[in-house]
Amino acid sequence: MNLKPNCCKRFALVLVWGLLTVGAQAETQTSFDPGLTPFSVEIGKKPLRQAISLRTIMPGKTLDIRISQKAVGEFSATQGAQKLSISATGQIKWRAPNKPGYYPIVLLRNKDKRKIELQVFVLRPANQIVKGKLNGYQIGSYPSALNGLETYQPPAGFIEVTPEVENLLVSPHFRLNQFLCKQQSGYPKYLLLQVGLLDKLELLLKTVNAEGIRTDSFVVMSGYRTPFYNKAIGNVTNSRHIYGGAADIFIDVSPVNDYMDDLNGDGQTNLKDAEHLYAVADKLVSHSKRPELMGGVGLYNKTPAHGPFVHVDVRGTPARWGHK
Repeated sequence: MNLKPNCCKRFALVLVWGLLTVGAQAETQTSFDPGLTPFSVEIGKKPLRQAISLRTIMPGKTLDIRISQKAVGEFSATQGAQKLSISATGQIKWRAPNKPGYYPIVLLRNKDKRKIELQVFVLRPANQIVKGKLNGYQIGSYPSALNGLETYQPPAGFIEVTPEVENLLVSPHFRLNQFLCKQQSGYPKYLLLQVGLLDKLELLLKTVNAEGIRTDSFVVMSGYRTPFYNKAIGNVTNSRHIYGGAADIFIDVSPVNDYMDDLNGDGQTNLKDAEHLYAVADKLVSHSKRPELMGGVGLYNKTPAHGPFVHVDVRGTPARWGHK
């Protein structure tokens, strides 16, 4: 190819620019986005941290939202097709309807269209359970609260899961169906999922990525378990899983094979990789200074049925097991 000198210069510049653009796009595609809120919001006087966030509420109750910035004319809020009123102090009060289901609320900053999505579910009351079943879905019986503790009280209601919502993002990197009980059933299915657990998993995911382990989510091997299913698999009666506050997780990115990845880079996949994830989870609350996420961390080795994994929960008190 015969190119004149000026053409060569232009060609070289275009080539360099193209390479830089491709490199920048590749970096953008591979960098981890924690999905934090673009503006400050409080729900029930507690700060919201993720731009996509699950909220659950009993029928007829009121959800208190406050945009912690000048809100007059700067923000808008909608629930479905309904525009919600925002006070001069940024407060929004939304009364849940009596019908259980999914009622998303979107908070929008008008000038740049940045938004926060509240994935709101009005719960199906637990008092509708008849002979251990809720709309035909086997729940079983909840045990008495362990030592009378509030965190072990039976639930007041359940998230109703239909095919239309089961794949819904309930935080920036986790979907509703990742936490469904493994028992076989038709729809609707029912679920408990604590916001604190999602917050803890998101923080753990952010920390893991910051340490150089690139993953967009964890595999949730086990999330919610009904008391019926929990008993069937022989687990402890007051497992945190039956309260929607626990998840058994591992990282499966390269290769994707439903097994823990080689996290420590020793060329093998074994308990040491789960220990690596355990070590990060073990220090997560103290390093982040997030005492509200206090809970258990457990280490589990592989069996013929599954690979090694780590348990995390938000029971409110520290607990550790499985690690020497």
